[in-house]
This record gives sequence, structure tokens and C-alpha cells, in this order.
Amino acid sequence: MYDEPAPAPSFAERAWSLLRQVGTLFRRRLVVIVVVVAVLISTAVLVNYTQGSWPWGGCETNSADVVAIEGECVGLMDPADGTMVLGEQYRQILEAIAAENRTVAKDKDYSTIALMAPMGAGPRGLVGERALHQLEGAFIGQYRANRSETFPKIRLLLANTGHDGSKWRATVQAVRKNAATGATASPGQVVAVTGMGPSQQESIDAARALAKDPGIPMVADFITAAGFNTTGEIDDGGPIPGLTRTAVSTSAQVQAIAEEFKKMKVGGNAALMWADVTPQGTKDLYARSLKDAFLDPKLGLKPYVDRSGLSFPFDPRGGPSLLRTISDTICGAKTDMIFYAGRQAFMPTFLKLLRSRPCRSTPITVVTGDDAQDQNPNDPSLHDPEAPIKVMFVPLADPKRLDHQDNPHRQLYRDFRDEFVAPHHGVTFPAAHLGSGLAILAYDAVTAAVTAIQKAAIGVDPSQLSLPSAVAVRGQLYLFTGTNVIRGASGAFTLDSRTGERVNVTMPTPVTIP
Repeated sequence: MYDEPAPAPSFAERAWSLLRQVGTLFRRRLVVIVVVVAVLISTAVLVNYTQGSWPWGGCETNSADVVAIEGECVGLMDPADGTMVLGEQYRQILEAIAAENRTVAKDKDYSTIALMAPMGAGPRGLVGERALHQLEGAFIGQYRANRSETFPKIRLLLANTGHDGSKWRATVQAVRKNAATGATASPGQVVAVTGMGPSQQESIDAARALAKDPGIPMVADFITAAGFNTTGEIDDGGPIPGLTRTAVSTSAQVQAIAEEFKKMKVGGNAALMWADVTPQGTKDLYARSLKDAFLDPKLGLKPYVDRSGLSFPFDPRGGPSLLRTISDTICGAKTDMIFYAGRQAFMPTFLKLLRSRPCRSTPITVVTGDDAQDQNPNDPSLHDPEAPIKVMFVPLADPKRLDHQDNPHRQLYRDFRDEFVAPHHGVTFPAAHLGSGLAILAYDAVTAAVTAIQKAAIGVDPSQLSLPSAVAVRGQLYLFTGTNVIRGASGAFTLDSRTGERVNVTMPTPVTIP
């Protein structure tokens, strides 16, 4: 006996069944959509957290003077209020500074130094590495000062201007709000700023804003552009009261290279290559100053450029195609050297293109300034026997030279180095970080500021001590002359009372890689 076939479903039943299937499919897809969105949101939160900011505009800190601008946490930061404000890369150094600041805060009388610099992970993390080394050197300056028998104790704050320095306005505003710009000072007020960033337009704009009456004294660490000092001759903006610096200028670097050429009897010719602007389109004062030094008849390298007749402007906003054209064009003339007035950030790409140029078997030397201290000496482009390429530059603070037995101030460097690699508050810094020279320069700048603060705190009677104002500290910076010296890691030095430049410096020594 066979079952009778079921009657065909009516149109209404078929329609209802179809609707139920669509509903089930929709609910399943809705669940998938919700899950995907949740994952995306949580990922965004996690990524922003590890970078120190939240996707809805906040920053991982309790500091009232920190703001989120275009995804970056900028302003005046006390690491004691949050050690993840700049992301995981900076966590350890911020933990060390935070611990030191908490110890200092237990003392009722202490002054504050702010390290102003571009911080955070910029393109390829290059700026992040720089700031990391700066912070480590500055911390050692703070740490050593606080363990001396002098008054007052020092708190160290971070004045972050963004990874490219473009957020300087918010940072300067926060520094000025917390500065001791009156006749007297209260505990914890900012009385000096160090660092100041690279030699670019944003840095000089920030310096002029800090110098406005009542001004805040500044000790720049690796600013090297000619005239980027008290005189303000870098542009037509007039003097910048209170701006001093502890690095060797680009002019002195080129002069050192010219002396080396004379000693080695270097002949041949050189193509000049320069960048006038930063990737943001603002003035690159370091590159312009280096270009002017290469062409300065008094410094001795101009004849090499005159003999080649080759001069290449390079706008970093134009991309690598410009670098390729320059490297290929050099093959059209006998060129022994390239005078490179630009940033190291573009150097690896340029070296790679030189290595693959049609005339790559012809040896060539790229001669440049201190920014090349960041150049990786193990770059494959510098170790290809079929494309012999060298890079010559003048390091601002070369550990090998400072630790050489011929250095009369060798012990000053060794004392700093030993402190640098020792554990502090459970944190240890790698000795390799000294290679960039930035930790050494940052230490020297903080040491200069600390020495001025300590001297400004002493009254008519040496037993009368009081917290100094920013004006008093600025005055002391211009009195470092004669036997009144600053004992930095790079040696003992003074500051010129007219320009704020470092003086009593031995002639810097060029190095060549490989």
C-alpha cells in the first residue's frame, strides 16, 4: 500500500516558507555582521591603546595638559600620570621617569625641566627611535642631578610636539601655562626647556613662542642649523632670547670635512643635492644650512661643486622618482662625490638607487652632515663590491671618539656611560642606544639646564636657597664662560654670551662608512 502523494503547497504556503528562509539567512548574516563590527572596534581600541591614544580622542594619561590631535597625544606630560601615553615603545623609559618624578614630588621644593621634541611613531618609526634615545639621556641627567648634594631636585616632563613637530602650538601653550615666568617660582613649575626638536621651521616657531616675554630659557640638544640660536639669524624674525644650544653647527661640520679633505689631499669634484623643505612642506633649516655651508667659499668645499657644475634640488614630497633621476643623471658626468644637504630619512632609498645606477661600478662618496648618524652602517648598499659607495659625515657625539684615550674629557663620558647602562628603577637601557649620539646630546642639554637652575637657586648668602624663576635660570645660561663650565658627557664646555652657542669645543672629526 502506497501513501498518497501530499497535496502541492498553496501559493500562500510557498510564499510564507520563502519568507522564513530569508529571515533565517538575514538573522545569520546579521550575527556575522555584528561579530565583524565588534572585532573591528576592539581591534581599533587595542591598536590605539598600544599607541597611547583612544579612537574617540582621549589619551592614556591623567595629565590635564595632554590633548589628542589627529590621533596623537601631544602637550605637556608627566609620565607619573600614565606610562602608556606614547605607546609601548616608550613604556620602559616612561616607567623610569615616572618613578623618579614620584620620588621628587615627595620633596616640597623641586623645579621642572620639560624635554620638548617630536615623539611617537613617525614614518618607519625613525622619529620614535630618536625621541627614545633623547628621553634616556635626559633621564640620566635628571637622575644624576637628584643624587647630588645640590638644590633643588628636578622633575622631568615630556613636551611632545607630535611625530613631525607640527603640533607645537598646543605644547608651547601647555609649557607656558606651567612655567615660572614671574619674579618668583612655586614648587614644580617649569623653569627650562631642553631638546627643541630638529632644525626645521616648526622648531624655530616653537622657540620664538617660548621666548616671548616673559620668556622661558631653552637648551637645544641636536639643533645645528647656522643662526638657530640667540641671534635668530636663521631667518628674519629677530633675536630669540634664551635659546642656547650644545651641538656643533653645520658650518663647523663642513669646515671639519674641508680640513679632512686638505689633510688627505682629496681631489675630484662633487654634485650638490639639497632639500629646501620637509615632507610637510615647511622649511628644513638643517638642509638649507648644510647647503649654504657646502657653497660657502670660506669653508673650502665650494670648488668641488664648481668643478662638476651639477646641482640637484630635491623636494621630498616628490617621491623616490626624483632620487632615481638624480642617481641616473650622475652617470652622465665624471662625479667622485655627492654633497648631500638633506635628511638621513631619505638616505637608504638614495643609496639603494645609487647601487643600481647604470654606472654603479664607479666608486662614489656621499658627503653629508650629522643627521647621517642615524644611518645603518650595515646597509647592504654600503657593502656591495660591485657598487662601491661610502658615506662621510660628522657625528655630533661619537662614543668611539669620546672614549678614545686622546680625549682629555674621556672620564666625563665614561661616568655617563656607566650610569647609562646601570639599572634605574628596575629599567636598563641598551648600550647600543649610545651609538646615535642623541642620548649624549640630551644628557648634555639637561645637565646645562640643571647647572643653571642650581646656580640660580643660590642667594647672596650661599645658605639661602630658593626655587629660581625662569628669568633667573635664563640669566645663568649666559654666564657659562671662563672657569664656569658645564660638565657634559661630550666634555666640559661653555656657552657664548652673545649667541648662546657651545664654545671650547675641539674640532669635530669626520667618519666614513663603511
